[in-house]
Amino acid sequence: MAALLGPAVLALLCVGGAHAADGNTSAEQRARLAIAPEFRHSDFVWTTAEGDLNGDGVPDLALLLTRHKEEGPREERLLVLTGRADGSYQVLSASGEFCHPSKFYNLDIKNNSLFVQAVFYADAARFSGFTLQFRYNAKTKDLEHIGEQQDDEDYSSNASYRVSLNYLTNAAIHSRRAGKKYKEVRGRITDAPGVLPLNGFVCEGYGMTSSSVYLDESFKVLKKGGTPP
Repeated sequence: MAALLGPAVLALLCVGGAHAADGNTSAEQRARLAIAPEFRHSDFVWTTAEGDLNGDGVPDLALLLTRHKEEGPREERLLVLTGRADGSYQVLSASGEFCHPSKFYNLDIKNNSLFVQAVFYADAARFSGFTLQFRYNAKTKDLEHIGEQQDDEDYSSNASYRVSLNYLTNAAIHSRRAGKKYKEVRGRITDAPGVLPLNGFVCEGYGMTSSSVYLDESFKVLKKGGTPP
């Protein structure tokens, strides 16, 4: 599913040396020193998260970058920089074109994993979005997409639907809630893309993977071959 990297991402990955910075330089400023010039303008960072991803005890930095063109849609990239003991950064991995949610992104690093939440709808009555989980693989020296979760909540009716996928085990969990009623069903992922590297990862055409079971709005369990909710 991963696509070939475009020129902008290749430029990011070709930055081999880390740049030192003094203690008064912010993490975002130090990150700017480690990436290609075309991503250094004022709107280049959508959101960031800091934490140890590769287990070396030094905080790393994840950034969602945007690059606006005069024509066409904006470019989006998820970029991960490894932290150095001297406070500098070096590019570890860069995605291909990312997810373009209609609302916003949230980034979080915990337990050596990077969680990327793409929010498509959020207000006082409703929430809709999905979260991708990436974890560092020391053998490949890259982050890998190991799981994801889709969440749809209707606060006005106290109802929700969630799909959790684990690409390491091919497990799929569907859960639905309506008021005090709750049901969960477990199945297997079908037509799974497998564990994918962050380097070159693209969201277009990706979507949520199918599974062997679903839960419809009446809490009926549908097997593979039925109609998903």
